[in-house]
Amino acid sequence: MSEISCNGDKNNNTAKRKYLGYRGEWYDVTNFVERHPGGDIIEKFVGQDATHVIDTAHSKDVLKSWKPVSLGRKDAPEPYQYDPTSFEKQMLALHVKLKKNGFYDDSVGWFIRKFIIVASLNVVIFILLFNYSNIFYIQCLCSFLLAAFWQQSGMLMHDLMHSQAFQNRKIDEIFGVFFGTFCFGISSRWWKDEHIVHHALTNTVDYASGFIDPQAHEDVWAQNEKLFPFMCEKIHHFFIKIQYWTFLPFCILIGRFGILVDSYRLERRKDVWLAFALHLIWISAMINLLPGWKSRILFYYFASVGEGILHIQLLMNHYSKPFYEKEDMHETGFFRAMVDCNINIVCPVWMDWFHGGLNFHIEHHCFPRMPRNRLREVSPMIKKICAESGILYDECSFTSALTRTMSHLKSVSKLFTAMKDYN
Repeated sequence: MSEISCNGDKNNNTAKRKYLGYRGEWYDVTNFVERHPGGDIIEKFVGQDATHVIDTAHSKDVLKSWKPVSLGRKDAPEPYQYDPTSFEKQMLALHVKLKKNGFYDDSVGWFIRKFIIVASLNVVIFILLFNYSNIFYIQCLCSFLLAAFWQQSGMLMHDLMHSQAFQNRKIDEIFGVFFGTFCFGISSRWWKDEHIVHHALTNTVDYASGFIDPQAHEDVWAQNEKLFPFMCEKIHHFFIKIQYWTFLPFCILIGRFGILVDSYRLERRKDVWLAFALHLIWISAMINLLPGWKSRILFYYFASVGEGILHIQLLMNHYSKPFYEKEDMHETGFFRAMVDCNINIVCPVWMDWFHGGLNFHIEHHCFPRMPRNRLREVSPMIKKICAESGILYDECSFTSALTRTMSHLKSVSKLFTAMKDYN
């Protein structure tokens, strides 16, 4: 993004008026910040050009009814020149081309088929347990199917909270709460609040405000040295030193319970709590079909362990990739940063269901509103632009990505230990 000035200081986000840059024009968002449907992420772009974030994150021209700040206004900032790099221009042109050619059009039929398939998993579990709950291998099979149901529901929540299905934010969010909270069990709105920030400022920190990409930070590990200043407690130091041993067990064995606690800790929205109450009702009805508390507890726990694969899928696309400070992120350019901060997972077409579109993470982060069933078609287009620009298009197998993540965590752990010993 262009490096620009707002009221004489691009770092001064506490100025009386708040201006956002879009295609060379300033827009006064002072009174809109609190009403922004995407939350206060807009604050992180005050005094900056936000053209590419705005274009890729919204379904239509959201500034169509807005007027840029008049140059005659007394408090108007100095004009700036919108001059993205060649790579940014090519990527934005691709975005426009894809939109024109229907790649962003709703995929209602495709998603309805996915809805039916995922719902069928739950129906099968109830039928099997109702008729054969005393058979051990049926219990194991149903526990596996419940894990798959949760994982696929989480993927659908992700799609819907990006408005990929119906291209209507309100309708998509209703279905997002259904699959994310009623089916999967977490607060889907909490997840969306964090995910919007994650997409706008992937792998980004801001020491001045204490900001960290909320979906790239956990208290029990640090995957980049830029996170070290946030890890000040002795318990942080203990966990970082062993993070390459604890990463997989934490994700798999207790990942589901951790995200459940995190998502509801500060949740106040009534529709989410209603959906969660209904989730507890159906999951209780399911496990009560099993004979005895021991089998019920083991059934639920092993399903939670199976669902833990989702947490690994969500993290390894980013964990071995670079981090930015906020100002560097703006200067790098949105599309370049999205390519740099992501890894694609190479897999055959028939495995796309398993990854839920996350195997094309570069494409998804560049064009987050594009339905996932179109991402495979877009991949070679971005790969070509990257090759022409001499930019790494990072892709590897699932096992390679996991190995790289583990190796990276170990290297960062050693660096942290060396720095602590030196100090």
